[in-house]
Amino acid sequence: MPKRLPMLTTCLLAVLALVIAPAAVVAQLGDTEEEQQRIRELGLGAKQGLDSEGNAIRVSAEEDSGPPLTERERATHVLNRMAFGARPGQVERVLEMGVENWMRDQLDPESIDNVYVDTHLAEHMPSLNMGMGEIFRTYRPEYTPYKGKTPTKAERELRQQEQRERNQLRRDVQAELRAAVYHRAIYSGRQFEEVIIAFWRDHFSVDQNSNDVAYFANHWEENVLREHAFGDFEDLLMATARHPAMLFFLDNAVSQKPLTERELALIEKYENRDNVPRSVRALQRQRGLNENYARELMELHTLGVDREYKQRDVTELARVFTGWTARWRPRNMQDNARNDRRRGNSNADQQDDYGFYFNAGVHDTGNKVVLGSRLRGGGEEQGISVIRALAKHKYTADFISRKLCRYLLRDEPSEALVAEIAKVFKRTKGDLPEVYEAIVFSEDFLYRQNHRVKFKTPFEYVVSAVRATGAEATSYGQIDQALSLMGQKTYGCPDPTGWYDTAEAWLDPGVLVYRWTFAMDLAGNRLKGIRVPEALLANLPAEELKKKLANQVLPAGLSERTSTIIDEELGRNPSAQEMLSILLGSPDFQQQ
Repeated sequence: MPKRLPMLTTCLLAVLALVIAPAAVVAQLGDTEEEQQRIRELGLGAKQGLDSEGNAIRVSAEEDSGPPLTERERATHVLNRMAFGARPGQVERVLEMGVENWMRDQLDPESIDNVYVDTHLAEHMPSLNMGMGEIFRTYRPEYTPYKGKTPTKAERELRQQEQRERNQLRRDVQAELRAAVYHRAIYSGRQFEEVIIAFWRDHFSVDQNSNDVAYFANHWEENVLREHAFGDFEDLLMATARHPAMLFFLDNAVSQKPLTERELALIEKYENRDNVPRSVRALQRQRGLNENYARELMELHTLGVDREYKQRDVTELARVFTGWTARWRPRNMQDNARNDRRRGNSNADQQDDYGFYFNAGVHDTGNKVVLGSRLRGGGEEQGISVIRALAKHKYTADFISRKLCRYLLRDEPSEALVAEIAKVFKRTKGDLPEVYEAIVFSEDFLYRQNHRVKFKTPFEYVVSAVRATGAEATSYGQIDQALSLMGQKTYGCPDPTGWYDTAEAWLDPGVLVYRWTFAMDLAGNRLKGIRVPEALLANLPAEELKKKLANQVLPAGLSERTSTIIDEELGRNPSAQEMLSILLGSPDFQQQ
């Protein structure tokens, strides 16, 4: 349970919940007109997205409103959208090198030195550089076999001990991945790369708690998302389709051709018999067609919801992907690997691995019709050609462009901009760096109306808070726990939609209280493994303290209401910790 919050903090939490919430939420938090009016006085207004009556203000996304952003506002804006907020002194460094120069550097992440982060990951998160086979052998070792048919008491106890150790290893490999995500987001100089990979992590969402995804997700992060996020969308889509993490998460690994009437009759014939032919036993084990991946491929990964396809297309596409599964390399290849090792061949271990496998024996070779196109026969190439066609589809261009504009600009992006970006997507055949560049160098990106209108997700909030304070993180369990409480556990979304990035998904007042708890614990140095510099928490005269902390945490400046609240609190409790927690929990900091 969170700590009991003081009255002022409770009021500020109400303000936080109402940064861009509809008037209905005002009524939820304030039962009387007097309470609602007090909430409005504390922080609501046009800048926060509500008028004086608490009604949502709708600003057209088609044209700019207000004066151009100042150079400092431009710097903080790009650091909030192309990075997870500014670290101490970073706004000044961006201004010194030029906002546009910084943006262009970020669009070419390989040009940015990242040795410090890479060295840390190699030392503390070794599973990131392992193949899936090595991860299995390291984090899911084989059990010691029983010597006889009936295990002895000692053998059962050994098995229980091995199971406990196996469970711990599973937790370890999962925690390594999440820690790597946090470390990179906080410390990587390639911030736009981290922002973009966070986007694709949710677009192609897998849950590491599902089945054996715990042992696949680390390889997925490194060899699918990071390998292809700055390449072509078609290659990224293909890599997701053939990776065990996706194949198992959406159950395509067990999808097999439907049984024929003759095969069904055979199964029925031998039902409840003792002597069942091997061929019939194989039929009995067949699980049949699974449509999960086919549906999400069209609905979530490419075309979007209800875009041209019907249920029949889902079923037909599922038939296309029957036999797309994963397994260890065939035994003869493993035998060859062992022979190679005896001969001193250093490449032998690369052969003894786990990965994609096309099982022709359970593949549906019948003719199919997908989105009006007749597909004759079957085979692995049929699935590959369908993926390539979906990657190039006009609806895919619109769907991906719209999601990226919403992610990088505002929850309701300009239709004109979406259309323009979709044209870039189609013209370049899904060249993702060109698509990113077209968005961030569009006129819309630096419109004043798009400045500080996005509401941070829990992940964005926690990472930006650690970055803004210049805190040193040596472990990430507390961040992990905080994000779980806030409802956005990394690699833990059970729904294939992934976590949403719009304000509506995160404005639950019951969950927002955990943001304030995190802010207070961070400012008070009560988070194990995370330390805010003592110099930041040094107590100074009230006005000097306010200026110092505000310049670091909110370099674009304080709103009038937040400034007033801070002045009121300084009169009651002029401590640096209290001031810092208010700034981190303010509506100004929640916006990006």
